[in-house]
Amino acid sequence: MEDRRTIKTKKVIKDTFLDLLRTNSINKISVSEITRIADIGRGTFYCHYLDVYDLQEQIEDEMCLELSNIFNKTYSTSLDVSELFLAITDYIFGHGEQFSLLAVQEANNSKLMQKIRQLFVNKIGNLVPEKMLSDYHKVRILFVVSGVIGLIDDYLRKDSGIDKDSITSGLNKLMELLR
Repeated sequence: MEDRRTIKTKKVIKDTFLDLLRTNSINKISVSEITRIADIGRGTFYCHYLDVYDLQEQIEDEMCLELSNIFNKTYSTSLDVSELFLAITDYIFGHGEQFSLLAVQEANNSKLMQKIRQLFVNKIGNLVPEKMLSDYHKVRILFVVSGVIGLIDDYLRKDSGIDKDSITSGLNKLMELLR
């Protein structure tokens, strides 16, 4: 368990990094710039992270852990994923700016969204014994997870032109059809 000072220091580093992502791509952000703005020593940064890419990776891992916790609290062993995806979209939209900053990095190539997609495909697939998981169910899981994650990715990139309420409403209707 980390102490309060460590938690506070890491939060300052992460917040500074995310602020810099608003105006710079990750390959233009340096440890020196983060530590100068955060008013911490470079050694302090390196106590927690290897470099800016490790910082980004750890932020993404924390977000995936939160989504995994949502999965564990929300999803049952049935193949009905409607409640799960509503909880996921609520979380992602609630942290929209952070997801947008990380998901749309050109150098990142939507690695965060790929991680999230794989997380849910694996979690849903692992809940059903392999011998009971037909090819149809595998296709259904891949289709639904990929569709929801793709839609959220488009929203975060502002490619779809659809607002979050319309996405949530549309997902509700689609999930009803898939039951």
